[in-house]
Amino acid sequence: MQAKEMGVMFTKHAEQITSKCWGDFLQQLEEKGLYVLIETDTIGRVMSPLGGLMPMPCKSETLHIVTADELEQRGLPLGHHIVTKPKAKDKTTTA
Repeated sequence: MQAKEMGVMFTKHAEQITSKCWGDFLQQLEEKGLYVLIETDTIGRVMSPLGGLMPMPCKSETLHIVTADELEQRGLPLGHHIVTKPKAKDKTTTA
């Protein structure tokens, strides 16, 4: 299947996939040196199932598959992450 087709299938199947199945999938990525990075626009926080706070889900999330080197470049430790997108800096110039 092509990426566009698989994207349609994911939306239909994702709700049925158990947390164990997702964990197995993420384990496979880790074994290949890949990690999921979710960037979100929200500044709200919710309780993580494992304790602590994490960004709230939102519709404008961006999912990335990254390597350990890419995590390091972002200043993140090895692992999967949900982070708030950095704010765009104003590009104003003075004359």
